[in-house]
Amino acid sequence: MSFPHLPVPASRNSTWPKSKIAKSIFAILSYSAMFSATHLATADEVEIEQVDLERILVTSEKRTANIMEVASSVSALFGQELVDSEVNSITDLSHLIPSLHVFSWGGRRDSNVFIRGIGPGLFTEPTIGFYVDGVNYGNNSIFDLELVDIERVEILRGPQGTLYGGNSLSGVINIVTKQPDEMSEFKAALSYDEFNSKRLKLAMSSPLNEDNLFLGFSVSAHHSNGHIKNVHLNKDFGARNDVSARANLRWLVNDNIEAKFVADFERFKGDSYAMGPLEQIKENPDQVQHDFEGIDDRDSLGLSATIDVNGENVDFISITSWRDWENDNSADQDTGHMAGYEFTSSTKEEFDQFSQDFRWSSKGNSAFYWLTGLYAYKSETTSNTHNFQDFSAFGMGGAISDYSITTKDDSALAAFGQIDYSLTEQITLTSGARLHKEKRKAYLDLDFYSQGTIVEYSGDKSFSEVLPKIALSYQTKNDDLIYGSYSKGYRAGGFDTLYPNQSKPTFEPEYSHNYELGYKALLLDNSLSLSLAAFYIQLKEQQVQQLLQNATIITDNAGKSESQGIELESRFKINTDWSLLFSTSYIAAKYKEYNSINFATFMPEDYSDNDLPNTPKLSANLSINHRGDLGNNLTLLAQIDNIYMGEHYFDAANTMKQPAYHLLNVKIGIEAQSWYTHLWVKNALDEYYSKVEFNFGFGVSTEAGNPRTIGITVGTSF
Repeated sequence: MSFPHLPVPASRNSTWPKSKIAKSIFAILSYSAMFSATHLATADEVEIEQVDLERILVTSEKRTANIMEVASSVSALFGQELVDSEVNSITDLSHLIPSLHVFSWGGRRDSNVFIRGIGPGLFTEPTIGFYVDGVNYGNNSIFDLELVDIERVEILRGPQGTLYGGNSLSGVINIVTKQPDEMSEFKAALSYDEFNSKRLKLAMSSPLNEDNLFLGFSVSAHHSNGHIKNVHLNKDFGARNDVSARANLRWLVNDNIEAKFVADFERFKGDSYAMGPLEQIKENPDQVQHDFEGIDDRDSLGLSATIDVNGENVDFISITSWRDWENDNSADQDTGHMAGYEFTSSTKEEFDQFSQDFRWSSKGNSAFYWLTGLYAYKSETTSNTHNFQDFSAFGMGGAISDYSITTKDDSALAAFGQIDYSLTEQITLTSGARLHKEKRKAYLDLDFYSQGTIVEYSGDKSFSEVLPKIALSYQTKNDDLIYGSYSKGYRAGGFDTLYPNQSKPTFEPEYSHNYELGYKALLLDNSLSLSLAAFYIQLKEQQVQQLLQNATIITDNAGKSESQGIELESRFKINTDWSLLFSTSYIAAKYKEYNSINFATFMPEDYSDNDLPNTPKLSANLSINHRGDLGNNLTLLAQIDNIYMGEHYFDAANTMKQPAYHLLNVKIGIEAQSWYTHLWVKNALDEYYSKVEFNFGFGVSTEAGNPRTIGITVGTSF
């Protein structure tokens, strides 16, 4: 497959620095990387983490297994690969993984993750499971954590209801952090870019005694004044002042028992959504004209304890976790300063969750493997929102304030099991099921003065589902894997707390059914890995946003969709110096049934056969990495990431379209045994693209993607 022609973009009209120094650095990076990419040097092996294609181990099936032997579509990126590609968040991660698209804008409040075209609606619950070291993060407002001291990130595509339960009907993101051991280690990295953004990352680990108690600690800090200007208030916009930390105490109780105790903390503070009218932002991507200063602040605290027992015949693991999250968010929703047109919002949220996971698994018999478990979850969410509206410029009345208080209590209980049975030496049957029960309770006090109504409602709803999975895999004599599978996903119903319908403030569950065929192989003397998957997904009783004739937005089960496509992922370890990572996906995802009122025109429309939003049809990434010997114990690093994002829509009506675009990232650096210096540029072509576009009847608003950014990272490790 070849990439479409890379256009040379027109210069963005902006006040971003275009100094001779910046241009010179960009030229040096580009030509150096191109030179490295055409000059194969012979080098001694350097002290750097290498990916062994024969032993890429993942825990996506709730056990450790070789990724080439897992009968499902799984991607894995390792810590060194994240560092080389300057990946700091899941938004960066989505550029490197096929079929993964993160719909995010503004600060760190909203991370809506789409896999294979399936994702959440506006301010609804996630459609993926998100886990860090086995701990479930149950709210998409806390997905955008800082990626520091990561062992690997695993992405499971397709419904994962059997092992992961509800809210995983499109897939799972599983983050595994590095664990402390008997080796002392210290790592530090400081990054700085042309927009005066500074990022510090530290990680250290050390044994606390001779052989059984180890401590790991990591911290990150990010400060930026923002590269955007609020020209109406004559202030900088886009500031970030973020800090996060994680401590991990690992205790080898005896030869068979291991305990881990983790505490993590985040404090993210910054400006709110950098949105404005579409044509205005396209003309000046570095400017907004807000008359209201919004904020996006988040505090998060988590505690977890993991007990792992290595039994004689059965292994046991217990994961207990508690998380607390608080968010203060306000925004200029009208994105301007027009007299008689004002819409601002302010929301304070609190979220607490507790989860308990017990799992037992067999060992010692390769022909028959079983896993079973019990899971319990409970969370409480409280939200206080104030909306101020003045639409008098459009003849829709003067200033009105709306207030709402919502409280939600969610709980879940589940029992699950999965069996792998070798029918022959080459054929394995995998089957499993999960009995998943959830209960949703809510209290709503909504004072819609703009509509002259007050809604007060309390109630509870219960849901019970059986989530099956079955797969058949065939291991060829060359150890290639061919598999076919079916799995079911599910997202519970609940209470519409955004703009609930007074007569029907609830909605029902939605379901996904995934059919998949796959092929995995190691080729060329195990230097080339190849993973290919074709899928077909039916999404039924889809939870979508509906606009009623009285301009009320509700969540309702009014949609039915299909998504089908193909994914290809390959690693090629050319030699000790060179490696290549290529991934691509093609997705045809469409509504089959969806009738609603258009948010912009207030007219009824049939969206059947329209493309699902936030789903690029074609996406691809080609990463080339070179590490070669420079002599004097120095190593040259050159990295090129070429990212192609196909055209996609932001709305169900398919009226707001993002054309295809490229993101070209380049890095060049010098590395020694205990230090390194990297120069890098992101979005080297300085392409314009929209992160998001909205239209609620007053014109299209958008937030621009990040501009070309040149930076430097220096680091040390010993």
